[in-house]
Amino acid sequence: MFRRDGFGRARLEDVAAEVGINRASLYYYVGTKEELLVALIEQPAYTMTRHCREALDSDAPADEKLRSALRAYIEDLAASPEIFLLFSESQHLSAIPEAKDIVANADAYGKTLLAIVEEGIESGVFRSDLDPRLVMLGILGMHNWIHRWYVPGGRNTLAEIGDAFAAMALASLRP
Repeated sequence: MFRRDGFGRARLEDVAAEVGINRASLYYYVGTKEELLVALIEQPAYTMTRHCREALDSDAPADEKLRSALRAYIEDLAASPEIFLLFSESQHLSAIPEAKDIVANADAYGKTLLAIVEEGIESGVFRSDLDPRLVMLGILGMHNWIHRWYVPGGRNTLAEIGDAFAAMALASLRP
């Protein structure tokens, strides 16, 4: 419901009706829609960061680490579609006190991806004339906007999109 109607318009009463329970039953589990949003995306968001960290910590060259991190990103989207909420509702998250750990986790993800890019530049696998932070933001910009236009069952699968994005990123980074 948050994804379809938007977080701002959704009410817990509507969520309860959507899942076929009464409002009181839903309030037993969550007190606010902000709490529900955090509960939906918290663990999948941490999983994404853990997978990116695993790519960074591997013994592979930086280009393989980046490809692995980006593949994991797409696989995590496919495995946990609620992650789309993380991106579509990011403007609300920073205003939710219960989401401070999710916001910090997003920052940790960016820093981990940045470390892969910096490692690639330092090792000569990636171009040295690019600002690593801008590279990281560009890659995240491509990936974090998938939620706006991706259609399940549409022209491209998530895996195809991920492969194309990784190929574009890596091609632009090679010396």
